[in-house]
Amino acid sequence: MSDLREIEVEGPTLEEARLRAEGRLGALSEELEVTVLQEGKQGMLGLFSRPWRIRARIREIVDDAAAVELLRSFFAALGNDVAPKVRRDEEHLFLDIEGEFDWLTRRHGEAVDALQYIVSAAVGRRGGQRIVLDVGGYRAARQASLEKLARAVAEQVLRSGEATTLESMTAGERRIVHSVIQEYPDLTSHSQGEEPHRRVIVERR
Repeated sequence: MSDLREIEVEGPTLEEARLRAEGRLGALSEELEVTVLQEGKQGMLGLFSRPWRIRARIREIVDDAAAVELLRSFFAALGNDVAPKVRRDEEHLFLDIEGEFDWLTRRHGEAVDALQYIVSAAVGRRGGQRIVLDVGGYRAARQASLEKLARAVAEQVLRSGEATTLESMTAGERRIVHSVIQEYPDLTSHSQGEEPHRRVIVERR
């Protein structure tokens, strides 16, 4: 692989510019983060044409092996043998641990959040990729619960016309609620307060 990490290239089409970037950086398409600096223009008979210009850089990803080893060591110190499962998308590294660990999921998963923060700080969150840790399916269950709550609150506000303030939540939990409320064209939501006691308010537009 080339020692280059970031370049600017031009091409007659966006795809051609991307291919040139891949060749010069020695990287696959999915390994690149591309920003369009100039949109191309096809002129008549080649006159007044303008090439596409992009900036491409190799997307650095979180070292999942280091994250897995850190989690295995943490649980081993507590007498538990775990095998974290790794999943990825463009923005996240998901680490899923199976098993019953009630002490981690109490108080809305504060301990899970704390452990996630520790792993993120130790391994690093590069290239915009964020670590998401789930234990015993807690986050999936919590998301389903919050979506159900948000829809119940939405119906209540639509019926009564009065704003409703929910319990304090983490930033990630608030995003789930805001996402559900966006499904209702007559409603709006916003957050209020200071962390860690920030709450979502749902009201009519």
